[in-house]
Amino acid sequence: MTWVFIAALLFGGGLITMGLLGKDTDHDGVSGDHDVGFLALFSLRNLAWASFAFGGIGLLAVATQRSLVVTLVSSIGLGLVTMGAVHLIFRALKAGEVGTAPSNIAALGASAELVLPFDADGLGVVVFRAGGQQHEMPARRADEVASLDASHFSACRIEWIDAGVAVVTPAV
Repeated sequence: MTWVFIAALLFGGGLITMGLLGKDTDHDGVSGDHDVGFLALFSLRNLAWASFAFGGIGLLAVATQRSLVVTLVSSIGLGLVTMGAVHLIFRALKAGEVGTAPSNIAALGASAELVLPFDADGLGVVVFRAGGQQHEMPARRADEVASLDASHFSACRIEWIDAGVAVVTPAV
């Protein structure tokens, strides 16, 4: 039984170490932008941590001469709890990631700077801060100020978002 725990500890520890030292690509087969429901719990990352916990607690129980029932229940139980906890932690971290595009609500009313002048089609690019980060967004002039020269928009304000394009007015 000891060899099972040693193998699990080495397998889980090896995968965790490779994940920490290697490139963080998160290609464990079930992660990504799509929701795979219950199967996401069995990602390679979660299984590695569960294996590590199972092996570690199993070895600890064997070393302290616990009964076979206590050893199996505690190692399997903690392995499953660890798998669920790691899944929830990484899911929360993923949900908390700041994307490249802010929500429309965060952009509304924001002060912005025109960094790419309006082209012949009336589109330019503005830079603004939302959620503590700097963002770029395509922009166009609001209808009521469409005739103004681009120089008036060096400092501007985002009035609303129309199909992913900031509609801006001069800040002054």
